Amino acid sequence: MPFTDIAPPPAPPPAGTGISFGLSVSKAKIRKVRITLRGDIQAKYFGGPVEGKRFAAQAGRGSDEGKLRLVMTDDGDLEARAGIKGSAYITMAGWDLLPKDKRPAASCEVIEASAVGLVILKLPPFCKPSGVGGKIAEEFALKKVGKNA
Repeated sequence: MPFTDIAPPPAPPPAGTGISFGLSVSKAKIRKVRITLRGDIQAKYFGGPVEGKRFAAQAGRGSDEGKLRLVMTDDGDLEARAGIKGSAYITMAGWDLLPKDKRPAASCEVIEASAVGLVILKLPPFCKPSGVGGKIAEEFALKKVGKNA
């Protein structure tokens, strides 16, 4: 009986960007966003650990839909908390362009970092109605519903 080659193990998944975005929904239907920043990302874009630092966040609209501006500022409403293995996370309320149901954390891409403490993130595709399809697209009149759809 001849021998056959055995395939190598599958390649590991690509490393994330170091910034993840997750959406949770409580039983009371309150949506909450959690942005997690890995330790090396904190040093690269914010000059060091961000635990206890204050942030402000702005959701993109129109042509900036699906983007988020995150700014470290002394008078911000959001506070970074310590996570595991040197990471930190920022929790904020969900906004209107996000899905109504929970979504697992997914990587975000930094598309601009013009100054230390200021980043603009490209959020996962589920963060903009035009990229989701289904019910949320119907809610924002991006998809026809009914018999003549």
